[in-house]
Amino acid sequence: MSTQETSQGLPAHLQALLEAHWGFTDLRPCQVGPVLDLAQGNHALALLPTGGGKSLCFQLPALARGGLCLVVTPLVALMEDQCAQLRHRGIRAEAWVGNNGDRVLDNVRFGNTQFLYLSPERLTHPLFEARCVFWNVTTIVIDEAHCISQWGHDFRPAFQNISSLHDRFPDAVWGAFTATATEEVLGDIASQMPSGAHSHVAPMRRPNLAYQVSRWGDRDAVLLHDATLQHGQGLLYVQSRHDSERWSQRLQAAGLAAASFHAGLPAKEKQRRQQRWMSGQLQVLACTSAFGMGIDAPHVRWVFHAGPPPNLESYIQEAGRAGRDGQPASCILYVEDSDFDLMQGRIERQFPALKQIQAAYQWAANASYATLGEQPESPFPVTEPQHLPALRLLSLAGYFDLRECRAARAERGTITWLGSPVYESFGPSLHTLAQWIERQTTSQSMDVELTQLANHLNRAHALAPPLTSAQLRMDLEALDAMGWLDWKPASEQFELTWTMPRQATKTVTVDRSRLELMLRKIQEVEAYTKASQGCRSQHLERAFSDASHAPCGRCDMCTGDKKQWRQALKEDLARGAIRPQEWLLSKAPGHRQPLRALMATWYRSGFIEANQNWIRWSGKEAQG
Repeated sequence: MSTQETSQGLPAHLQALLEAHWGFTDLRPCQVGPVLDLAQGNHALALLPTGGGKSLCFQLPALARGGLCLVVTPLVALMEDQCAQLRHRGIRAEAWVGNNGDRVLDNVRFGNTQFLYLSPERLTHPLFEARCVFWNVTTIVIDEAHCISQWGHDFRPAFQNISSLHDRFPDAVWGAFTATATEEVLGDIASQMPSGAHSHVAPMRRPNLAYQVSRWGDRDAVLLHDATLQHGQGLLYVQSRHDSERWSQRLQAAGLAAASFHAGLPAKEKQRRQQRWMSGQLQVLACTSAFGMGIDAPHVRWVFHAGPPPNLESYIQEAGRAGRDGQPASCILYVEDSDFDLMQGRIERQFPALKQIQAAYQWAANASYATLGEQPESPFPVTEPQHLPALRLLSLAGYFDLRECRAARAERGTITWLGSPVYESFGPSLHTLAQWIERQTTSQSMDVELTQLANHLNRAHALAPPLTSAQLRMDLEALDAMGWLDWKPASEQFELTWTMPRQATKTVTVDRSRLELMLRKIQEVEAYTKASQGCRSQHLERAFSDASHAPCGRCDMCTGDKKQWRQALKEDLARGAIRPQEWLLSKAPGHRQPLRALMATWYRSGFIEANQNWIRWSGKEAQG
């Protein structure tokens, strides 16, 4: 080994940069290959597990190569955070977000910027096309690269604009990074990169994670019970914003310091809740998939899922946020059989028939007064929400840009009271609001203006701190999610912008092939939850063609010993009658369903007798 290299084979200049800017003396083993390839000018495609340190794999060699590194990423919400971290390390970085294009691109040209973060949609922006000719781009990075592939679980059509970068910057080295990709997806990514890319696939196995699947009892009641027994901080992943609000209220009522987290929250509120959770003021966040990307939180001891994720890629990524410090952590998926039928129906509704798609296109043409061949520039509101599924598909196909109107959140709306008399222990503002609505709207709906209502409640009840219209809106959404009322905002929530000239409606088509893909993905999740033999970790690894590991020894299937279960049940019954519900809840979540089946078998065989409250020996001896 050269004296100019470390024990990991890092050249001295890379080692010096690593220590100077990151304070590390060594890389993780899975980082060494991608770092060396990019530093030496070789294209690299890397599949690293969640928490594997992907950012350092391109930031270090790009810094060493000099010039400008373009980072194309779908994670718009995290660009500024990542740039702030680089600047904190003394590295010049910019994020092109919102309307800051002129300032940012001027800094890139004249300010010796070293990293520019931008979304794939920006690659066809006139500002990009006009300014990029002046840049010395030496490194191009595709983050969350599975979004390139039409077979990936988060396919973003705009990512296919990266092909233009081949011609613009022919001498740049390329790096593509992802945490979740099947062999099929990796092949698709490689086909869209310059030829000759070196592949680096790190083992998926996280030996400190214990995977379990709970299929016994009332899913939500069992999850809530288990959450109250957890030590340390955790995450509860849910499927919708309403679920996020509903679960945060449930967890709070059970005595946990909890909050919701989803894309519908104002940016400052999301940042505040994230900081409170990171600092330990909150034990758990009830969150949608909007939480976690790029978050470096090593202390997560448990990750629960209330219902199945849409695919195993998402599950591995979200569950993988547990135990990044290498200490033992639990990943438990709570499901009921009906969950999969509901999810399949939800997926199918996302892909309306061609007739509905063309009807939505014609509505958009009429609403924007677009004539054939015309491309109106101004966005316009979506006032017919029944067209949203079709408009989402049309947006993915490139006909429109469909966006949620964050700045125009409803200041008016209609409240219909659905609940019985208020007796739950809500927070102060929520309880005051619920009681006021109960008195005012017991028999009919009522239109409200949020600022006026907030001012009225502040005056009438001397709320401290004063209730704001933003907090009032979140409280209404929370009560709606919990089933106490129906809250219907009055203003449009989405707006549409034409991205290509209008064409004849009968010629409009979209690719519906992703319907079959998404249905296959949810079937893979169902197979994972219903597996009765083997090892959970191995099951997940086989889905990604990584089957080189022995059983994990930690999951519910590896630790499930039927002989020990029978012996434990025998010994407890020998002491007297037991309450089966309490007995099962004292066992590991993934063991309860087979233990319940064992009880049922013994009951049918006459070994035990039971009533609604207890089971006991019948006097007959169970064998084995």
